[in-house]
Amino acid sequence: MDKRSFLKQLTLTAGSLYFLPQTGWGKTDKMNSKNWIWIHNKKWTNEEWRSRLSRLKEIGIGGILLGENHRLFERLFPIVDDLEMELHAWMWTMNRPNDPVALKHPDWYAVNRNGLSTYKKENRPYVDYYQWLCPSNEEVISYLEERVEKLCQMEKLQGVHLDYVRYPDVILPKALQSNYGLVQDKEFPEFDYCYCPTCQAKFKKEYGEDLSKMKDPSVSKEWKQFRYDRITKAVNRLASITNKHSKMLTAAVFPHPDKAREIVRQSWDDWNLDAVFPMIYYNFYGQGVPWVGSSTKKGVRALKNHSTNRALYSGLYLPELKTESDFLQAVKISLKNGAKGVAVFDYNSLKPHHRKVFKQLTASDL
Repeated sequence: MDKRSFLKQLTLTAGSLYFLPQTGWGKTDKMNSKNWIWIHNKKWTNEEWRSRLSRLKEIGIGGILLGENHRLFERLFPIVDDLEMELHAWMWTMNRPNDPVALKHPDWYAVNRNGLSTYKKENRPYVDYYQWLCPSNEEVISYLEERVEKLCQMEKLQGVHLDYVRYPDVILPKALQSNYGLVQDKEFPEFDYCYCPTCQAKFKKEYGEDLSKMKDPSVSKEWKQFRYDRITKAVNRLASITNKHSKMLTAAVFPHPDKAREIVRQSWDDWNLDAVFPMIYYNFYGQGVPWVGSSTKKGVRALKNHSTNRALYSGLYLPELKTESDFLQAVKISLKNGAKGVAVFDYNSLKPHHRKVFKQLTASDL
């Protein structure tokens, strides 16, 4: 497997102190599905969709996280209704490669510490499709709000699922670094975002410090907090829209809040979500299956410390769960450590032994 394909498996996944009123959090009990699955858009007929979704429902997977596609959603609503399943729109958020609207605005894109923008293909970190928007840019957030608003206007869509709601990986998971010939023992400028004029001006206004005069901005706690807050504010603005329409808002995030803050500037325990889906892909971090349990526990504890009723569903990476025993262990320790269920990536990787475990757990009512 080449380097770009390897990272693509990671990044195609399911990548503040300012709070909105908690009006939407009570919707969590409407998320009836215990187990979820990410599905990339497929060119299946309606009959094929019904058959495949029926088989998922039979093994206890009731929640579908499907790539943003209004026409496909309209086709699937009657099928999902009949099967009593949940359908949420899987929306790429800050990373929007080749977005035709965003491409008209070069100033919308994130800039690294070297002054290079992801607008240009040759400047993008790691892979060509890493084309990141800047969360400090008001026009960017307004554009994302418009997209969420249009999704929420679909009466039968039950929720919006945010992905890539973060900055680019300033530090890759340890096991992936060698695939790029990297040793990331600190925050290197080519992977450190965002230093666009908007970010620099807003940071100076809020904290009174000039980034251009800092010897090493990567060590500034205030600069880190500024970026945590940018993503949190963006999420919470989107949450105000889903709340208005009584839709669920969920997000795919990194394994637990400490790790998420460290490598992608995500303080997801601060976000106004109805549920969170941490991608606990243990092999990317050089860990074993038990790490799923400890990461789940950290995430659940962080949410409890914020006194919220947000649910956590442990995200599991099926290609590495190659045996029935490993998959069974991963699911069981997720539930034992407080997860409401699991979310698996992705439909293409769902094998007979995964289906067997799901069916076994459904039969035993775990």
